[in-house]
Amino acid sequence: MELNCAVIGIGAMGKKYAVMLSGGKIKGLRLSAVCARSDASAEWAAANLGKDVVICRDEDELYGNPGIFDAVIIVTPHKLHPDMAIRALKAGKHVMCDKPAGATAADARRINDVAAKSDKIFAMMCHQRTYPQYKKIKQLLSEGAIGGIRRINLENSGFFRTVSYHKSSPWRSSWTGEGGGALINQGYHLIDMWRWLFGKPEAIYADIPYGKYNDFDVDDEDTLIMDYPGKVTGTFIISTGEGCPTERLEICGTRGKILLDGNILTVTRFESDIKEYAERAKVTSSQELGTAVERIEFEEPANAYGIMLENFAEAVTRGERVIAPGEESEDALEMINAAYLSAWRGEKVTLPINMREYIAILKQKEADEANKKR
Repeated sequence: MELNCAVIGIGAMGKKYAVMLSGGKIKGLRLSAVCARSDASAEWAAANLGKDVVICRDEDELYGNPGIFDAVIIVTPHKLHPDMAIRALKAGKHVMCDKPAGATAADARRINDVAAKSDKIFAMMCHQRTYPQYKKIKQLLSEGAIGGIRRINLENSGFFRTVSYHKSSPWRSSWTGEGGGALINQGYHLIDMWRWLFGKPEAIYADIPYGKYNDFDVDDEDTLIMDYPGKVTGTFIISTGEGCPTERLEICGTRGKILLDGNILTVTRFESDIKEYAERAKVTSSQELGTAVERIEFEEPANAYGIMLENFAEAVTRGERVIAPGEESEDALEMINAAYLSAWRGEKVTLPINMREYIAILKQKEADEANKKR
């Protein structure tokens, strides 16, 4: 069975998905329509997509032809995602939404409330969950390969962005357009991966030097400290202003360590629990701690977006589990919201956060941003 799909939003990623679908590269999905608001996007669609693809200029025109599509892929600015996803679900359409689900956890909850009352699929495009190195880490953690987790450290400066990027669309890199900067945009993938592997923390403290590398009010660098039960701690750092990329994830456990540096995964296993060793060892350090080291080098992930889209089709047509269910988007957004709230307050915040307070401050940030542009 082939699912007829409409792509809403023909920007950079929308074009990517549309070409994949129209080229027959995604098993189970067929591009039947696109929603292209600008003349340039409509002209591109006419020149690059199949003649049988219906080009609609807005959502009303698209939903005026409900019989031509069964599902939508939403690829528009962040703050448009909630209303678009809800409209699709209420119209009886399945939804694949590009990240994030919105600007706040409340946005994601609104979608999830509607999805829960429907029989339709709501999935997120969190494609990094398909990366083999992350799947291997999740497997190792589920097997208890390094015992209980004691400390986590992530550092990522692989998303360098130029001024040209930040100015490529008026909604980018702003409270008004994106609901934040690096953390809610590029960092969403990393936060989603973190939550997928380790769960949601109890509390977050964030140090955010807004506009460190750029002349704007949102974040281009973020440092988060997360607290988990049992004094487990996590440090999360993302920067979009550094020219030398670092992509490093370190997970320290009671029986070993997992280190992902780029595409190289190093797994160190201890012969005994580190606490037991520390209590019985007659030496002053780890020189008698027996270890076994495994090193795995992964290829650059290929076709991650294709895997996500095919999984979406299989979830709809065959009842397969969605790789990134929409309901999980709420936790990721709450972690991001908590980090911003912590930085605004200058203190650690516990989860769940006061969403009314968060939204009120966000609206003030939007107003301040608008006043500066006048």
